Amino acid sequence: MHQLFPFLLLVFLNSNPGSNPIAESSEPERHMNEAGSNVLFARSTFAHGYRHGYEEGYHAGNVDINMGRPAHTRLSQLHGLSLGYAPQFGPRKSFEAGFREGLKAGYSDGYAGRVFRAVDTLRLVAASLTEAPVPADPRNMYFDQGFSSGYNDGVRPVQSDGASASNSDSRFVNCGQLPSAAEKDQAARQSFCQGYERGRLLGHVDALALGTERGSMQALK
Repeated sequence: MHQLFPFLLLVFLNSNPGSNPIAESSEPERHMNEAGSNVLFARSTFAHGYRHGYEEGYHAGNVDINMGRPAHTRLSQLHGLSLGYAPQFGPRKSFEAGFREGLKAGYSDGYAGRVFRAVDTLRLVAASLTEAPVPADPRNMYFDQGFSSGYNDGVRPVQSDGASASNSDSRFVNCGQLPSAAEKDQAARQSFCQGYERGRLLGHVDALALGTERGSMQALK
């Protein structure tokens, strides 16, 4: 099944560093100027990586299904993927983690023939966000960690109560596992929780869009 591909991505990257088909792009960055979501990419390296990964995955999945190919189950079967990372985006590890998650969602949507939804979804996630970081988090480290943590919580299987993704951007009492430094600093905690809420919304939207397909993919981790 095509769901196997995204979850074998991380394993392949870690075990085959010399044969990684994902290359860094030398083309000028365009997502940092993407209206409505660029402010989010300036604050979260994970979210920026997700945007790149979704686009790469969607294109690959769309090509496969339109060419009548069986879905890929190994990264080594794909060629020409562009990570698109540049040092000025932030920590590479966070960018790659977001790229993997976006690649999973994008490939599944592209192969299933669903609409390319990353732009609208990320604009929703970025709504009312300001680009200026809080003084306690000048490099957006806690915001980005919160975003990643929130995403991971958000993609957990959706409950059968029919909860809408639109309700997921409400204020949360619990922001997940806070870094020890953020627990001691209220301003840092605020930045982490702000990222967490938005990351959780993105993850929840992905869980709703992919449904049982996402659950099957998670089981193969």
